[in-house]
Amino acid sequence: MNKYINCINYLVRKKTQNIAHNNTNFFQHHLNVFNKLRKWQCSEDICYAGLFHSIYSNEVFNMEIEKDREIIKNLIGQNAESLVYSYSKDRFKTKDLRIISLANHLDQNFIKVIDNYFDQEDIMQSYFHFRDKVPWKFIGSGQNKNTWRNFRYYPKFKNKIELKFKKSTEKILKNFKYFDLLTLERIYASGNPYGTVHESHTDYGLNSQGGITVMYYLNNTWDLNLGGETVFYDVDRQDIQKSVIPKPGRIVIFDGLIEHCARETVRKFNDLRMVLTFKYEINVNQ
Repeated sequence: MNKYINCINYLVRKKTQNIAHNNTNFFQHHLNVFNKLRKWQCSEDICYAGLFHSIYSNEVFNMEIEKDREIIKNLIGQNAESLVYSYSKDRFKTKDLRIISLANHLDQNFIKVIDNYFDQEDIMQSYFHFRDKVPWKFIGSGQNKNTWRNFRYYPKFKNKIELKFKKSTEKILKNFKYFDLLTLERIYASGNPYGTVHESHTDYGLNSQGGITVMYYLNNTWDLNLGGETVFYDVDRQDIQKSVIPKPGRIVIFDGLIEHCARETVRKFNDLRMVLTFKYEINVNQ
């Protein structure tokens, strides 16, 4: 406990609570990373390295809070300090550093949109495959407000179209350097015509270790006037932090602990709003 208190006192003396950092401040962000790493049951060295991960500055946070490495070594130990120093040079060099980097990203409203990932031929093939060929099953009666009402399909990955999405997802997560820190939980496609239920939700519970969701929009055309956006909420501020139009060929990758909802389409929309979703749980200790 004395170690933790000494670290907190140091950060306060450095007035890190007054340094802006994204939507919060340096102190709160680094404390959040520390708590997330503890929740993931990481080693003490990794947790304390997370508490100080940007203290030397890096390619993203260009402000050097501390120059004397001995001060940080005395606070968190040589092994943890070595991780902090390595993080300032290359945050993806080792698995331990990538774990800290993942915690860092997920504390910064991790929502990434990739456009034009597929060409027009791929978009058309995927659209007709999911719209016309897969055995959609309607779920939910609508009698209970907590019951979903939409069409659902669980891919079997026995054809090249579905396999393409699985391989693309793995490639995307490997490019983010986090693939080996995740475990695939489930995959499903959803189809929503006008009039079905879209509830605000998170993909993981607050008591879980969380996860990353990769979602593909499957329609071959889209118009702004059709609605159907994926809306991400900032619950603390009671506001919308991002709204994503379901454009053809678009992919959105996000922290599954962010509350979100699919907006309903307009009445004249005579089709299914279709998405394919991959959900990966955080599993840094595998």
